[in-house]
Amino acid sequence: MLELLTSQKAIDFNRAADDVNLAIYVQRMVDEERIMDVIDPLLKEGATTLEMETMKALGFLAVGCLEERRQNRPSMKEVTEEIEYIISIAKAKAVEN
Repeated sequence: MLELLTSQKAIDFNRAADDVNLAIYVQRMVDEERIMDVIDPLLKEGATTLEMETMKALGFLAVGCLEERRQNRPSMKEVTEEIEYIISIAKAKAVEN
């Protein structure tokens, strides 16, 4: 999911030494409250506020899947439910506008 949102490879030696691993890089950006800085600029280009919020929610979900302890990570069923929930919210807000 992170690779899709960022359009970056999971391992990329062209990034700074501390950021070679995409998961570690994105986690650091989340810790710095800069998650939107890692989203692919082409995805953000021309995106509505709703679309930006959706990308952010998916980013946080993806980061949740990276939790080191298995019991802290969502199950695939929970991930599916969360994605469906994000989509339903986005659709409802789109209808309102």
